[in-house]
Amino acid sequence: MDQSVKNTIRLIQEARKRWDAHENNACRRLRTRALESYRELNVAQKDHIPQTLRIWLRYRSEKYFGDRSNQRSSRKSERTFRKIHAPQYATSSRILASPVGSLVALSTKKAICGLYFKHCIEPTTLPSPNPRDKILNLLEKELSEYFLSGRETFTTPLEYRGTAFQKQVWRHLMAIAYGTTQTYGELARRMENPGAFRAVGAASGANPIAILIPCHRLIGAKGSLTGFSGGVDLKKKLLEHERVMLRLNEDKPC
Repeated sequence: MDQSVKNTIRLIQEARKRWDAHENNACRRLRTRALESYRELNVAQKDHIPQTLRIWLRYRSEKYFGDRSNQRSSRKSERTFRKIHAPQYATSSRILASPVGSLVALSTKKAICGLYFKHCIEPTTLPSPNPRDKILNLLEKELSEYFLSGRETFTTPLEYRGTAFQKQVWRHLMAIAYGTTQTYGELARRMENPGAFRAVGAASGANPIAILIPCHRLIGAKGSLTGFSGGVDLKKKLLEHERVMLRLNEDKPC
């Protein structure tokens, strides 16, 4: 087996280790290097790479990370593509100022059904503002107390819709106490489903109510900040606000 094949195998194996540790940023970088190395091999050399590694590199990780080498869209179009549409059952909306940027709050007649960072949601899908909405007024008051006075829990009623698994993850997220964190693997074990840490990450990413359902308290296996729809910088700000001692390693996302 020649050195180029050995190097490709080593890169794929290392990328998979990062994948298993839920260190997405490091995994993405290593996977890119592995793909570049793999594409330089001839057919005979590729046959020396174990099939399980080839399948992971070419198909399994492709589904999660995509093939960035084939993307031609601008940053503006990528941002537009990622924006979330407001839930159709929301009846009122409100823009809230906060130390971490503008937030978009959505309510039904009985509960909060959405809280998003403004840059993450498509504004044309928002219901009309209602300055007299009691639920939104309560949320605005409690969020102000959270940021200014150290409020640690919320009493605002919530209504969230999703799959049974997503709702189970969101309930467990709300059990993570202010000022603490858990890893994806720890939460999966709490759910008595230790192999589901990636599904936990996906459900956390689909969380419709930021801060109140505190997905920012979910971190990577070695303390890295990953998988936050508002962006890693905002996740870090929220954790610093809660006085969490961040255990960031060399593979923290940029």
